[in-house]
Amino acid sequence: MIARTLPLLRSLRFRLIASVVAIEVIMLSLLVYNNISIIHSTHTDRLRDTAESMLQQITSTVGNYMLAVDYATLENYLKDIIRYKELAYIVVLDRDNRVVISLGRAPLQVGADNSWPDADSHPAEVDDGIYDVRRDINVANLHMGKLLMGFSLSLMEDAINKSRNRGITLAAIEIFLTVVVTVLIGLGLTRRLGVLADAAAEVEAGNYNVSVPVETDDEIGKTAQAFNRMVSEVSSRTRKQQAAEAKTRNLFRENRKLVHASLVIQEEERKNLARELHDEMGQCLTAIQADAELIRDVGQDDPRIVTSASAIMDVSSHVYDVVHSMMRRLRPSILDNLGLVEALKDEVEAWNARHPETVCEFRCSGELAHLPENTNIMLYRIVQESLTNIAKHAGAERVSISLACESDRLLLKIEDNGRGIDLDRAGERGVSHTGLGLIGMRERVETIEGTFDIDSAPGMGFSIRIEVPLEA
Repeated sequence: MIARTLPLLRSLRFRLIASVVAIEVIMLSLLVYNNISIIHSTHTDRLRDTAESMLQQITSTVGNYMLAVDYATLENYLKDIIRYKELAYIVVLDRDNRVVISLGRAPLQVGADNSWPDADSHPAEVDDGIYDVRRDINVANLHMGKLLMGFSLSLMEDAINKSRNRGITLAAIEIFLTVVVTVLIGLGLTRRLGVLADAAAEVEAGNYNVSVPVETDDEIGKTAQAFNRMVSEVSSRTRKQQAAEAKTRNLFRENRKLVHASLVIQEEERKNLARELHDEMGQCLTAIQADAELIRDVGQDDPRIVTSASAIMDVSSHVYDVVHSMMRRLRPSILDNLGLVEALKDEVEAWNARHPETVCEFRCSGELAHLPENTNIMLYRIVQESLTNIAKHAGAERVSISLACESDRLLLKIEDNGRGIDLDRAGERGVSHTGLGLIGMRERVETIEGTFDIDSAPGMGFSIRIEVPLEA
């Protein structure tokens, strides 16, 4: 029910009718309220003036009767007056506040002093339905007593209610007529707009073979013409854009294949070069060192021979260390022999030994023993390059590397607390000017359908997050 009602509430037809009706209701309500206020004020002012006029006239007459002590005539006089339809009671008190005459529903308050209600200042302030007024009875500066009168507000309220009901009835009729006219106009307007909306929905869904009929030459008709031209233009541009996007996707796939092939060839060449360095250079250096050691032992009688042989041994040992470091950089044998985790642990330990001013921690979790070779190489190279960049540029005290294998993905995080960079200014230039850089890292990750994200700010360190999907 709610699902069917919501589209109706959002429709232009409903909003048009609701807006007009709301404005009409508000304006007519204000008008009725203002008229009722004016009527109420007019009636209350009239009642107040009537009460004042009657008090003034009756007080003078009552005083004369009281002075003549003609209470019988006074009572007959007041009985004629009490017939006035708005009068509720008339009470005459003597100078000692004793009741002389009481006609109607006199509101005597029973108490210790039999006090009478106070006079009301205005009919609008009455809360008991009776407008109480009083006046002193004076004859020739002689105080004779008091005259109390009460005026019922029921007739006045009836008149006000009738005026209010009449105003509400007229307002309701006007609202009804407004709704009818608005609905008739809205139906004709929204039907044609609905055709446009349906056509726009078709275009949004990807159907560009739609056309809106042009029924008239008014604003909606011109809008329909413009819509048809727009759809034709959008259809043409969309076809061109789709063709361009398809070409771009093909180029991107080809480029990714080329990058992947290039990386595979590069790693294979590194592997072969590391093997040749180990097999050829390593054996040669070992032979040189053995010969130099033999020469030193044989030539003990000649200090120059001993010195030269020792120098040859030192140089060959240094060259061996350099070659060993190069082989490690080209292709660490531990990666092929013991796997990714041990290779990363070895890399981190070696890095910590070279950089004692910075502490690097490595954590791993999950099944990491059977990852594809290209994934192992990619992760190792990124960690290797990241540590190099941190040592050169970060100025960090702590580095954290975490590698986790979950059910369907592989997650690598590298974080440091160094000086960081402004990514908005750095763009995609990368951290270093040599080596892989960020662009090279990203390309390696994308060749195996992974995602590569970085986060940094000046003084807030640098972090790399890599996520690689795993085949089921």
